[in-house]
Amino acid sequence: MSIQATPLNLFKANAELQLRIAQLMRESGHRWLEAAQHSSATGISETTAELQSLLRAEDWQSLASLPAETFMRRLEDRMSDAKSSSDIAIKNQQAFASGLQQALEAWQKSVAEALRADGTPNLPALPLQDIFKQWLSAWTPATQDPAQAKSGKAAQK
Repeated sequence: MSIQATPLNLFKANAELQLRIAQLMRESGHRWLEAAQHSSATGISETTAELQSLLRAEDWQSLASLPAETFMRRLEDRMSDAKSSSDIAIKNQQAFASGLQQALEAWQKSVAEALRADGTPNLPALPLQDIFKQWLSAWTPATQDPAQAKSGKAAQK
């Protein structure tokens, strides 16, 4: 490959990276949209069920007891919804971070190949794995308790 092809190959590597990041953003947006649609559909079905129970009430006393029952049921549902939303957020972030890491690694490989084809000797390695370790560690559950982690750090020193 000639030196004149290097700028084109670098441009292609950058364009591929931009395309992959755009795809990751679209996929992430779709996951959030699906979660919002599910939450909305659940809310509509709950409201429909509550209205139907209001219509089935046969006297004022049974009608008066419905709001307290509904409040407790709604409170329990909202606690469950908060946990589900948190789980969805973590899964979406993990998927995005993993995809972004793969995209950057592919970009790094393409750039290195383009520069090697140009005849550039001894290219420095870009430690992308190290860049992502700290970022990804926030989204992955810890495998050991804090006491073990502290004793492990102390043993390393």
